[in-house]
Amino acid sequence: MELVITSILVILALGALFILYSTFWVNYFYIQLGQPDKKNFTVVQISDMHGQTHFINGSLSQKVNKVNPDLVMITGDLGSTKVQVERVLAEIRRINCAHLFFVPGNHERYIGSESSSKQGADQAYDACMRTIEESHIAVLVNRGLPFHMGEKRGLVYGFDNSLYDKERMTLSEEELQRYDFVIMLAHSPNIINTALAHEHPSYDLLLVGHTHGGQVRLLGRTIGAYKDFHVGLKRIDERKHFYINRGLGTSRLPIRVGCSPEITVFKIGV
Repeated sequence: MELVITSILVILALGALFILYSTFWVNYFYIQLGQPDKKNFTVVQISDMHGQTHFINGSLSQKVNKVNPDLVMITGDLGSTKVQVERVLAEIRRINCAHLFFVPGNHERYIGSESSSKQGADQAYDACMRTIEESHIAVLVNRGLPFHMGEKRGLVYGFDNSLYDKERMTLSEEELQRYDFVIMLAHSPNIINTALAHEHPSYDLLLVGHTHGGQVRLLGRTIGAYKDFHVGLKRIDERKHFYINRGLGTSRLPIRVGCSPEITVFKIGV
């Protein structure tokens, strides 16, 4: 009898973990940059899919389309293989948004890791970036792209991956100040300690991923790697906001505990 009860409890526990892992959350934040009662626009961040696009409560594109975003920011790690990347891109192409931006993660470089030469690995990586661009997604690698939201002029600036020491800030403070608001994208939160640590450029919102929120959190704390980084939104000063996204997929261990996958929605008042 005890064995039966134990077996049932184990099955229920595994079932609960499966549901938590297979259910993702849409988290909303409001950031006021201009005067109240002015126009708002909607920014969606998705990150670290690792080939994962469908969940018990819906697909990635279904959830994003319900939000009706003006801008979609993708902060790296679509997948580690060509098949995974193509699967994720097929889903992203179902998103109804004219302005999609991407910065590379570390897993995009793994696609060419089976190559016997650095040249072959670099070629595989470059081919991956071209495939992303062919899906009408702007790939930002140490460069910015301006856009307009009503009468306001904004800039999205994307960094190359700081894990490979390739991140660079290529715009001056004077150039950044020409925009009404600046959104910066990077894959790893280490960007705050590297390219942004010394130059202190102006920005309103910095979006990153990579940590997966730790994947395992107990009592609101990250267990293991990345425990020194916050999860979610942190206000650095009156202007700067820093968001670390928990991502959608998993890496190394295919589990999440106390750390559900997410997409993030920012309602920004300008």
